[in-house]
Amino acid sequence: ELCYDRKLFNQNPDNGNSDNHYPFLWFDIAGTVVWFITAGIATACGVGGGGIYVPMGILLLRFPPKPASGLSQASIFGASLGGILVNIRKRHPDEHIRDTKGQPSDVQEGKIISYEKDKGPAEIEKDRKYYLSGGDGNRKFYSRPVIDYNMALFLAPMEMAGAVLGVIIQRLFPNWLFLSFSAVV
Repeated sequence: ELCYDRKLFNQNPDNGNSDNHYPFLWFDIAGTVVWFITAGIATACGVGGGGIYVPMGILLLRFPPKPASGLSQASIFGASLGGILVNIRKRHPDEHIRDTKGQPSDVQEGKIISYEKDKGPAEIEKDRKYYLSGGDGNRKFYSRPVIDYNMALFLAPMEMAGAVLGVIIQRLFPNWLFLSFSAVV
């Protein structure tokens, strides 16, 4: 099975019969609307949606499991691309990141206490000014992007390896075994 002949919104104009209505048209329209709303909610919640898209593709759009999985992956890619475009220029909300983690605890050896723990707004502002005036006079607060690029670099190879393994599994297993394996994972 190299190719599957199911197409969304297919009106089948080839046969010349204008009375031959596409039986899946209303499922396609409803499924597309529900898919769009679900994609927005899933992306806003940060869950990606893979576990949601595959059953929706099977139940709403009436795709077999393997094409529904491919459509799910395309949707996740589009959602992640949209998320990157929205968040790429955003900065982390904490604009007062120091080059040290905190101060050593007097009570518990090896424990680091945050600079701003148990302090009021006036004390925090005083502590920030004290920090900036200390050292060689070149101290500053750091900012960082909201996207953790180090974590992305760490996770990307494992995600790609998992995607390759998933494609191999999908090609080798029959539908029933693929669905069982997907349900377990």
